[in-house]
Amino acid sequence: MSEDIKKKYISLKEEIEKYNKSYYDEDISLISDFEYDKKLKKLYELEKEYPYLKDETSPSLKVGGMASNKFTKVEHKKPMLSLDNTYSIEDLKEFFNRTKKIVGFDPRYILELKLDGLSISLIYENGILVRALTRGDGKLGEDVTENIYQISSIPKKLNENIDIEVRGEVVLPIKEFKEINEKRVELGLDEFSNPRNAAAGTLRQLDPYVVKERNLDCYLYYLVEPEKFDIKTHKESIEFIEKLGFKTTKIFIECHTLEDFEKEIMYFEKERKKLSYETDGLVIKVDDFSLYEKLGMTAKYPRYAIAYKFTPEKVMTKIIGIDFGIGRTGVITPVANFKPVSLAGSIVKRASLHNFDEIKRKDIKLNDYVIIEKAAEIIPQVVEVVKEKRTDEVKDILVPVKCPSCNNEVYKSDEIVAIKCINIYCPERLNRNIEYFVSRNCMNIKGLGDKITRRFIELGIITNILDVYNLHKFRDLIISQEKMGEKSTDNLLESIEKSKKNSFSRVLYSLGIDFVGKVISELIVNEIPNIDLLINSTYDDLIKIKGVGEVAAKSILKYFSDENNLRIIYGLKEIGLNFENEKIKIKDNLKMKDKTFLATGTLVNFKREEIKELVKLNAGKYLSAVSKNLDYLIVGENAGSKLEKAKKLNIKIISEDEFSSMLEED
Repeated sequence: MSEDIKKKYISLKEEIEKYNKSYYDEDISLISDFEYDKKLKKLYELEKEYPYLKDETSPSLKVGGMASNKFTKVEHKKPMLSLDNTYSIEDLKEFFNRTKKIVGFDPRYILELKLDGLSISLIYENGILVRALTRGDGKLGEDVTENIYQISSIPKKLNENIDIEVRGEVVLPIKEFKEINEKRVELGLDEFSNPRNAAAGTLRQLDPYVVKERNLDCYLYYLVEPEKFDIKTHKESIEFIEKLGFKTTKIFIECHTLEDFEKEIMYFEKERKKLSYETDGLVIKVDDFSLYEKLGMTAKYPRYAIAYKFTPEKVMTKIIGIDFGIGRTGVITPVANFKPVSLAGSIVKRASLHNFDEIKRKDIKLNDYVIIEKAAEIIPQVVEVVKEKRTDEVKDILVPVKCPSCNNEVYKSDEIVAIKCINIYCPERLNRNIEYFVSRNCMNIKGLGDKITRRFIELGIITNILDVYNLHKFRDLIISQEKMGEKSTDNLLESIEKSKKNSFSRVLYSLGIDFVGKVISELIVNEIPNIDLLINSTYDDLIKIKGVGEVAAKSILKYFSDENNLRIIYGLKEIGLNFENEKIKIKDNLKMKDKTFLATGTLVNFKREEIKELVKLNAGKYLSAVSKNLDYLIVGENAGSKLEKAKKLNIKIISEDEFSSMLEED
């Protein structure tokens, strides 16, 4: 063996290991699946031709990535294997022929979708979900049970009280993927490259409330130990898990020949684009479980199944221009304009380049020829530059030093990868803010679309979100605008008035505070029930709310420290927007208003959580420790160090009965 072959093998192995670490452990795709599979196949070929190159560290022997240290590692009862895959009909023919040769006849196969998500194993005891594990390295997985509990489509209790383990795929619906990326762009964060990475990144969040907010979904397709339930075939196992309450794709098709399978490939090449989730291929499995042992397995794959992967459609085009989009937070996003080209059923003219670090990493220049494909069959993206076609006409894509909309200087922080326009009066920022505020998921104001909003900004009747509620003063002017008229104007004004009935949590979410989504807004208003208390909250007040992390807490404090934001909020409050949680009414209790309390010792009449709630309902504050800021220490039996410290600080000591008397309003 020549030294050149050895160097080539080592280089390829290191390259694949880098891609594996990025994909499995960091949820980032550095190359497409198609390009990765080509490199892995080349590694197999080298190892087959030169077997002495291969050792136990070869990527050809590894399943998935490493189990993360962020979560508890748990050994799988039965290893979670991956499937061999191919893009070739010839390889499928070989699979069919090999199977027939081993078992002696043509068995029945079941065809199903290959979902592009994160593999998960769900373990139930007496019908109750007790543990959820990721694939990890196939032998050890990560315990992500608390996060899995946030996925509504996964049953927490089955229709039968049985012990069972099932496996499937956690996916991010394409609609959610698009919305998450839009929000990440607004915040100046890197976009997820595809739904699979987004799903994996979400499930590995330490904060389960982030998981809940992203609306993951899960489809099951594998029953561990089917013999326990006297189940003989894969098809029977699917029917069984559906009966228990699990969600499946409903696509499990009987096939007997290669020709049957080829017909389904042609069908799903088109139909998959109509699905709500991403699928990158089809899986074909021998249906009869009794044949599995006879068929055996390789070090990495079972021989009873194979995955056929759709070849991603890619086209080459030329970057003929660069635009800069501006989000509601001022983040400036470079957008490539292409020579129009047909891709996956539509004409593509533009694609986001995400940020300037990404442009640098991929070495993209104006007038370059590039390869583009669609993430999740929807979102065009630049995969790579065709360096061979680069000419002297290419130009560097320069980072703007001034905002393309308002001409103010731009800003770059160490916290985000993007550059920002920080002018709050920037017309484009303002338009995006209004667009977000009135959107269906926020205040749901109908009739205030992009074009009419831009026109109102030009006319000077909208300068911030507060002005939306003053549009009735300009009714005649609005009626005179193109495509408005009296009926459209009155419908708009009626929708604006109707939006005043939205809940406090929805209004809070609509303000567009960075890192404060729907779920976190609800958590906040359930603990801090009106806007005045929220504005005056401290970092400690916010961080102790379960589900509100450091990033969100700092963002909230920063938002309310801005005088312009406060002016708008108080204006919205005066107009009649709801800034109080009606389920938690605050009493104007003069005895307890703005006073601080803490309980210690064994309480007889109250539970601690009850005291916290009562203090909050009576306009007081409950502290977490004894300090000079404490007004009252409520003392039960066997009080210890807190009582001693309170005495030293001359804090007023009261009994449970004295606390009860304070609950009576003056």
